[in-house]
Amino acid sequence: MKQPTTAALPSDEAIVDLYWARDEAAITETDRKYRGYLHTVAWNIVKDEQDCEECLNDTYLKTWNSIPPQRPNCLKAFLTKITRTIAIDRYRKERRQKRVPTECTLSLSELAETLCGDSPEVEYESALVGKVINDYLRTLSERDMCLFVSRYFCSDPISEIAEKCGMSESGVKKALLRLREGLREKLEKEGITL
Repeated sequence: MKQPTTAALPSDEAIVDLYWARDEAAITETDRKYRGYLHTVAWNIVKDEQDCEECLNDTYLKTWNSIPPQRPNCLKAFLTKITRTIAIDRYRKERRQKRVPTECTLSLSELAETLCGDSPEVEYESALVGKVINDYLRTLSERDMCLFVSRYFCSDPISEIAEKCGMSESGVKKALLRLREGLREKLEKEGITL
């Protein structure tokens, strides 16, 4: 089966317009344009084909129920956040008794030293932490932002990030360590104690 060319795919704005018109073609076009990418996001977390398919179906349903009233500025990021949240919830539910590390658990454990805290103050500051992280990301070069988001948002394996960015795996690890240290400094500068 021939894959559609990028030119044949509708724009994100056109897809969002379909959702706003409550046209079921919105789901078809979303699947056609983003299935591969969203599958990868889910796979990096759940590592199970059936769970990935269920995550995708749940993503499409949640998107249908969210647009309207929301009108995302960046459909890809909107879908990624939904897929990632659903996949993490599924992972936690399915593997509560098992302790099998995936790229998601590995990547999040890397950030644990920077972001963890059990105190109520840290829980209370979670919205502020999110804002500081977003502000920090805006200061990064395109490559560093790609490294950070690929690892800590999409849970991509180090090997894939290295290939995608044309770096060695050790170079990626060093860069991620530097980025985590930079984030820690930014958090401390903003008065967030962890």
